[in-house]
Amino acid sequence: MQQLRFLGSGPEDLFEVSGLRQCSDGVGGLMTLGAWGRGADGRLAVGALGVLADEVLGYALMASLPQDEWSISTEIWLDVVSELPGPGVDLVGHATPVQTGAFSTGEIRDGRGRLLVSCRQRGRSVSRPDEDAVAAAPSVAPAAADGIEAVLGLRAAADGWVLDARPELANPKGMLHGGISLAASEAVATRARVDRGSSLRTTSVHIVHTRGIPAGASVVFDVEHRHAGRTLWVTHVVGRVDGKVGTVATITAG
Repeated sequence: MQQLRFLGSGPEDLFEVSGLRQCSDGVGGLMTLGAWGRGADGRLAVGALGVLADEVLGYALMASLPQDEWSISTEIWLDVVSELPGPGVDLVGHATPVQTGAFSTGEIRDGRGRLLVSCRQRGRSVSRPDEDAVAAAPSVAPAAADGIEAVLGLRAAADGWVLDARPELANPKGMLHGGISLAASEAVATRARVDRGSSLRTTSVHIVHTRGIPAGASVVFDVEHRHAGRTLWVTHVVGRVDGKVGTVATITAG
């Protein structure tokens, strides 16, 4: 395994992710939940865990690569296995590489060790970011808004929900952070479900990143309910930039 050098990012600061560390078998990290993480249904948004998951899963992949190689996510899965806690709880993420530079698995637990979310990631190797540019980036204050939609800056538009990829939502490569696009996809799926009168909670999220989305771009999310039942709900959310698909997510609730 390579000796990792962790690079900070705006999404880590915004979502209160800290304490990233290399372990003997992978990577660990911490996160503090705030009221900012609530979704449209009043519960902790599963997407609020996306940045923590992407960080530990992605760095676990990097650890399995040759020295100084980097990894970006192509697919991320989050599967909820226990009821998520409310604000003020510290969470612990941990991930290990399964296939060198290509696939990692992980989990998110509460401070008592209770398993909350099982997670997976596929990634691909890219060049390492410019560390001088990352170091020069301004710091970002932790999220203060009440609710994940406000934190992300999601806004309704005639053709769907829009996310402006502000610089503070970018990864060290200057692209929209994979955990942020996951959070936005899950947030708009939850909003659409609530607007249809459903009280079901998100149980899983799967997102595919088909192309990088640069900071400064505007992402339009289209929502399509593939199944809208009393006990099970399946929603597809597609994110496009200038008409080109950048993300495809499936959100299940039950």
